[in-house]
Order: sequence, then C-alpha cells, then structure tokens
Amino acid sequence: MSYTVDFSDALVVTESRLIDAPAAEIFDVLRDPTRHHEFDGSSMVRDSDAPPIEHVGDTFVMNMYNDEFGGYQMRNEVVEYVADQAISWAPSRHDIEEDSWNHRWGWRLTPDGASTEVTAFYDCSEVPDEGRRILDDGEWGRPILSQSLARLEAIVTA
Repeated sequence: MSYTVDFSDALVVTESRLIDAPAAEIFDVLRDPTRHHEFDGSSMVRDSDAPPIEHVGDTFVMNMYNDEFGGYQMRNEVVEYVADQAISWAPSRHDIEEDSWNHRWGWRLTPDGASTEVTAFYDCSEVPDEGRRILDDGEWGRPILSQSLARLEAIVTA
C-alpha cells in the first residue's frame, strides 16, 4: 500500500505550528497510540493498548466516545511512516460493519533549527460525496487539528 497526500487538494485540510522540540521527540509521541488521547483535539479518543507504530501496515485499535455514538472503536491502519518525518493512518469503525470513508489523519515534521515545523492534516479527498457533505469537505477537522497541535506542543515542551 502506498499513500501520497496532495497538499494542493482543497479536500486536504492542514494546520501547522512551529514547536520548540526536536522532530524525533515529537514523532515518538505521534507513533505511540497509548498517548493519542493526550493530544487529541476532538476529545473523542479515550485509550489504546497498542504498541508504538513501527511501519506501514501496522494497525491499532482506538477506544473512542462521542455523544452521538457513545463508546465505539476505530481500527487504524498506518498508510505512511517515515521515522521522524511523516506518519498517517486510515481509520474505520472496528466494532461495526461499515463502508470505509477512505479518510486519513496525518502529520509532517520538518526540522527548523532546534525547533520543528509540525503540520497536521485531515485528508478527505477520497471520501464519498455524502461523507464530504457531512464533514464539510474536511473543514470540520480544522479546529481538531489546531487543538491537537496545541496539545502536542504542551506535551513536548513541558
């Protein structure tokens, strides 16, 4: 499986932040599913007992909660992994049969001196029309990305 994100696509929503920490330290947090609840900007991620991500094809299950669905699980397949540079995963409901929306969450890390430019993205370019309507063409994810970056920064600069 090969995944390449097209950042020029309007259906790929991004937020970036310069974080005063090395890329390797930030990447270690991002690749550890047990820490995702710490920086989740949606407040839906609860926990996971999955080991750290090591390569494309790894999967991890995340326990989630929201008011509409209550408790549920998402299965995430890693579709991109470049140590200390890039990581993304494709989520789908784990606890029920559903058609995949083919969306992706991901991160890019670019060293900038002692700091790192971190770009969080939500890619809904392959989401079916009805899903894109519900997701406002991915824009619903923008505040989640922004909040996730702020939380991630607090973790790695504490």
